[in-house]
Amino acid sequence: MSTGYVFFTGAACGLLLLAAAKLAISYRRQLAGRWLFLLLTGVFSYLVHPLAAPENAWLKLLLDLPTDLVPAAFWLFAFSLCSDSGKFPRSGWILIALSVIVCGAANLGPSGQPQVHEALYILAQPLKLSLLAAGLITLVRQFQSDLVEARRRLRAALLIAVGGYMLIVVCAEFLFSYQPVPAGVPTLHALLASLLTLTACLWLLALSPTALDESLPPSEEREKKKTPPPETPPPLDKPQQQLLEKLQAHMHAGGYRHTGLTIRELAEQLGAREHVLRTLINRHLGYRNFNEYLNQFRIDEASRRLADPEQAHLPVLTIALDIGYRSLSPFNAAFKRRHKQTPTEYRREKLPVQEV
Repeated sequence: MSTGYVFFTGAACGLLLLAAAKLAISYRRQLAGRWLFLLLTGVFSYLVHPLAAPENAWLKLLLDLPTDLVPAAFWLFAFSLCSDSGKFPRSGWILIALSVIVCGAANLGPSGQPQVHEALYILAQPLKLSLLAAGLITLVRQFQSDLVEARRRLRAALLIAVGGYMLIVVCAEFLFSYQPVPAGVPTLHALLASLLTLTACLWLLALSPTALDESLPPSEEREKKKTPPPETPPPLDKPQQQLLEKLQAHMHAGGYRHTGLTIRELAEQLGAREHVLRTLINRHLGYRNFNEYLNQFRIDEASRRLADPEQAHLPVLTIALDIGYRSLSPFNAAFKRRHKQTPTEYRREKLPVQEV
């Protein structure tokens, strides 16, 4: 094993330990912080595994398990980062469990049956790639509707750097399992890992130390405590105040009813720059997602119309389409988050039975 490989691997591991310590101290109460800690632990185990070279099967499994959990941790962290509300899908847990079981079986497979080990190893790769792809899709989904600028930058960095790096690693592992690894590739990999971890540490710990604070949703414990008094919105200059008044007037006039409305289209309608409008809605009005902002107006109108006896003959789908939704499913989900009941249940509660 070359000196360069050992040096760069050691540097990367040291930086990972520094970042993990920061997470353990500052973000241990936040779910996304825990998933990120697991992700860093898995990358650390992956890098240190060739240096440790354990011969005991159980010790090897102890190092392999965090590594096998990296794709799952990446998806879970991406979901926790990007989803301000909603639960992780049950199908996702099933896929994660299947991946862990197959990877564990491949690591503990009978040494006298290489065919079984090889079959399990081959099966594990598409499962890992599926988890990584799901994480990348999560980062891409609703990127344009994200109003938190720090989180948008973090999503882009994760998408390009971390996601790309892990995809390369999984594909390279699969490729070089059937042929000798060319000289210099391990050192190049260690160099790439050290550069990525150095860049991440510089950004999150020095250049933008508040990036994670602004990006991550509040912890559950903090939400259960007594709600602190809201922070005073930052003062607005005259152009911003005019834009805010124009925005509010436009939305109260029904601007939210445009189907598939994006923040870029809304900015064009208002004659404003997109990033200025994004910052205004996020920092002054307190919304972290543009769809959440639209849902406020849409669900308000839907609630009024569902409780109106004169509109009792209208199907729920018609109302959903009228206020800007493409289909019934996202409308039902948004309505239930607000009222803790479906639109049909809400209408039955508000209207006499004979009028529904």
